Amino acid sequence: MLFLAVFCGFLAEYQLEHKIEKEKEKQFIHNMLNDLKEDTSVLRENISVFTERRVWNDTLMRLLYSPDIKVHGSNIYYFARNASRSIRLAIHDATYQQLKNSGGFRLIRNQKVAKAIVEYYNRTVFIDYLQQIEDNETGEYRLLVTEIFHPEVFRNMITPDNTIVKPAGNPALLTYDSKTLLKLAGLVSYISNTKLGLLKAQADMQHAAIKLTDLIKTEYRIKL
Repeated sequence: MLFLAVFCGFLAEYQLEHKIEKEKEKQFIHNMLNDLKEDTSVLRENISVFTERRVWNDTLMRLLYSPDIKVHGSNIYYFARNASRSIRLAIHDATYQQLKNSGGFRLIRNQKVAKAIVEYYNRTVFIDYLQQIEDNETGEYRLLVTEIFHPEVFRNMITPDNTIVKPAGNPALLTYDSKTLLKLAGLVSYISNTKLGLLKAQADMQHAAIKLTDLIKTEYRIKL
């Protein structure tokens, strides 16, 4: 009888622990879906910005090559001031970090989902690498910009909310030396190509976020 009582107590404790773990898994999955929803929104916005900035950079390069460069001062200043600006990808990974750092992945019983979650967040490694390249290119670009654009015009283009506006009139460049301008155009081209890489990588991650969301909903039979 004593053995039976101990055994029944063990079963009850096991069932309780199993129930608690299932509830934790359910909460982790719910939080993960919320994170993926936020990621999808952020990635969509980033893709839109990168697409716009590449168009601006292409326009800047054409203006720097233009034989009428001296009549396009306002546009050149505007696009040149924007060329060194970028955006960071702020991934919502609180749930993933909690799973990884607390050993919570053992609670994700569906191995297909667990594997897909890890693969999704591993995509940030390549994006971080591209962002570092962009930082280096932008640093070199900013050094050359100081030789071409008047700092006072650049300063007056920044509004109190840190947005950039076109300068009035047709401000002149500090130099129209063709070699210097071609070098600047070359740097803009490098930055633009890196932005293309970031655009593609984040578009791929957005697709992966949607795919992972669908997988989780299917595997856990979640209807939202």
